Amino acid sequence: MVMTGATMFKVMLIAPIALLLMAADAPRKFTIAGQKFQEKDIIDARPLPDLNGTAAILLTFEDKAAKRLTKISRRNREKPVAINLDGKTLVRPIFHSPIDDGMIQISGLFTLEQATQLARRISGKDPLPDSLDEGP
Repeated sequence: MVMTGATMFKVMLIAPIALLLMAADAPRKFTIAGQKFQEKDIIDARPLPDLNGTAAILLTFEDKAAKRLTKISRRNREKPVAINLDGKTLVRPIFHSPIDDGMIQISGLFTLEQATQLARRISGKDPLPDSLDEGP
């Protein structure tokens, strides 16, 4: 399923969440279609509760990384693309249209706590505040 704005993936979770979260202290490796994205490439990663009681993860990429993501999505249109975390396939979505806004929303079988932990693992930091009034 593709949304306007962030591209949303409704996919089956491939790697068991427990295995991904157990590596929380190890060096992190996040890839999309085999292309590595550093923590600095991700502006924000946050959990998003779904209406069905699960949660998604919204990733927002900085400009250069967003351009790479656009190229990846154009090159792999209508093909399954592995999104890996720490060498394990997290999801394997199909890009139905190019991702031009630098944002993807990954939906799987995450609990809110799992999505929160995975978002932190992917970005290396807590999500940005929802407003400027929420500073540290």
